[in-house]
Amino acid sequence: MRSLHYILLLMLTGLLACETLVSDIPLSDLPSTTSKLVVNSYISPQSAKTIVVVTESIPLYGESTSGDKVVTNAVVKISDGTKQVIMPYDTAGKVYSLTQAQFPILASKTYTLVVSDASRSVSATCTVPARGPVIQSYVIDTAFVRDFNGRDTALTLKLVWLDLASEKNFYRARGYTEVEYSVLQTNSNQERSEKRVKGRFNFDWDENTGRSDFQNDENLDSTVFTSPLGRAYLPSTILSYTSSGPVFAKQKIKILSVNMEVLNTDQAYYDYHRSLSLNRNANNPFAEPALVFSNVTGGLGCFAAYNSRQIIYRP
Repeated sequence: MRSLHYILLLMLTGLLACETLVSDIPLSDLPSTTSKLVVNSYISPQSAKTIVVVTESIPLYGESTSGDKVVTNAVVKISDGTKQVIMPYDTAGKVYSLTQAQFPILASKTYTLVVSDASRSVSATCTVPARGPVIQSYVIDTAFVRDFNGRDTALTLKLVWLDLASEKNFYRARGYTEVEYSVLQTNSNQERSEKRVKGRFNFDWDENTGRSDFQNDENLDSTVFTSPLGRAYLPSTILSYTSSGPVFAKQKIKILSVNMEVLNTDQAYYDYHRSLSLNRNANNPFAEPALVFSNVTGGLGCFAAYNSRQIIYRP
């Protein structure tokens, strides 16, 4: 019995010791960390605007907040080597932006971005790829789907393009569809009526086949590339309850356009987005930890470029 008491006393002492080790570490003994500027911008000759998002990181031992940590008082400068422009802050979009007319983005040109505030300064450089890939063919179809959100129809898309020969390339496929459909609206008298609205639905790419929407031409120069199958989930039948029972309303979908695009990106764009994808898989116990790529000197984020080709199909 005395042996048992002795063992229990040792266990209790060990637990108290562990608790003391955790709670008694003074903050002065922890490594000091400071918040960094986080800059994200992807420039392209095809984009109507050049947009820069500036936020700040949360220090390792800082308090997490639910705010978006947008930096509104930064000085954002973009340069093409001969001309430098300060980008104004857009309070509505919470971004810094310029139109193509104010500062054109051209193929094969190198651009430098410098962002600073009262105490921090960061910079990054990227070069716009010379050409955009040519989409050789595409297949648009519909598929029946069933999911927890009640959606029952998806528009499917597959793209085929030819690799740009004799150069290192990084590609991204993307697309969306614009549709017109009906929704139910209720007035103050609880009377329901139909209203026609427009919406944009992005294609989600199925990577279960081993093919990604991000691809590169390593050892595949001059070959034909195929995207994974993309699905854009369309609005489905509306179910609404009234005093007299359930009401079903058909959405009467009308497809206005299908916008499909293949990007020829620089390596920074490719590496950054691939690292984000790997980081999202961090909850997988069999996945290796992945650091998020950054090419911003003195801070975090990505300043990258792409050149693209687009097809718009209008039924």
